Amino acid sequence: MSLRLTFVLIFCLQGVQAFYQADSLEVDSLFSWEEQWLIWCEQSTCVSTDTSLWNGVGEPSLELDTAVMKQRLAILDRTSDLDLRWNPIAHSRIAYYVKRRKQGLGTMLGRAPQYFPIFEEILDREGLPLELKYLTVVESGLNPEAKSHAGARGLWQFMYYTAKAEGLRIDSYIDERKDPRRSTEAACKHLTRLYNRYDDWYLALAAYNSGSGNVNKAIRRSGKKNYWEIRPFLPKETRNYVPNLLAVIYLMEYHAEYGITPKPALPGYSAIDTVMVEGPLRFDQIVEFTTLSEAELAAYNPIFRKKIVPGPGEVWALNLPIRAIPAFIENEAKMSLYKPELTPEINYEPEPVYYRVQSGDVLGTIANKYGVSVKHLMEWNGLSGTTIRIGQKLIIHGDPSKL
Repeated sequence: MSLRLTFVLIFCLQGVQAFYQADSLEVDSLFSWEEQWLIWCEQSTCVSTDTSLWNGVGEPSLELDTAVMKQRLAILDRTSDLDLRWNPIAHSRIAYYVKRRKQGLGTMLGRAPQYFPIFEEILDREGLPLELKYLTVVESGLNPEAKSHAGARGLWQFMYYTAKAEGLRIDSYIDERKDPRRSTEAACKHLTRLYNRYDDWYLALAAYNSGSGNVNKAIRRSGKKNYWEIRPFLPKETRNYVPNLLAVIYLMEYHAEYGITPKPALPGYSAIDTVMVEGPLRFDQIVEFTTLSEAELAAYNPIFRKKIVPGPGEVWALNLPIRAIPAFIENEAKMSLYKPELTPEINYEPEPVYYRVQSGDVLGTIANKYGVSVKHLMEWNGLSGTTIRIGQKLIIHGDPSKL
């Protein structure tokens, strides 16, 4: 064993011993062992609060030095409505992202120019903190096609009925959860409603992630009304939801200092424009008369689920790179004449929803929740009686307003 490595081990062992012997250590069960270690380092003479990222020669990573991170977060905090001050939990998540998510953050930086100007425009108009644009990085990785295991979709990861309640259209041809502008407007409405309920952005964000019921339960169990104090009582995923957001805000603002470089993606917002189109018009009809591929067209227009602009009688905004617009306008009349026999008859059918039975559920309460009848639930799921079991998956068809 080299002398240098021996010194590092002795230093670490002495630190751990001091950690356990410290009489004035201001930590409690709210924090994990790793988080308590970070707090102790902050209160002691430790040169850095990061204990996992060493540069290989016995020195801690300077980029994760607490003093540097505190200074940078203080700069961000001064101009934000969110509390962006340093804390050990956020520090540990930043260290995790630096170690394991640098490549992914580079991809997000490459996608940001296409989406962030839209988000910022709407957030500013609605009077919400502009840093909420980074929520889409945590939620969907800035991927409008993202889908969670629970069925949430789009940039802001809306569940079906939450999206419908916020006025988004979802049917067999259109999914506005995937539309950057419409979904952001809906997210702002939803976040504003949650903020008005809790008067605290981090509690509102926790409710956005896990539902108001879980946040209310955590508040009751903890007897507190502060995110960091109720955090141990939240679902596991939600405990890191706000710290992950803080890590993303910090690292995307200071990405260059950590060697995180943007990866080229689609053109930025300024390179895209819209044309108004009355369907039906298939994507393959468009690409036949432009230089675009169907994949490009789908990436610019994720709202159209079957690669077709629906119609007739409806006019839609079609997103195109500016370079492709002259060819589109010149050839638009010819497009619908290209293989017209392939254009289907447009019949709108709402997307089915899947519900997993929870403790205390009965068919009647589930039917009331989704605005359908018990009879329909039984027919859709092949049930001969009203008995259901915890964990059972039920399919719910149709838009409740039309049943």
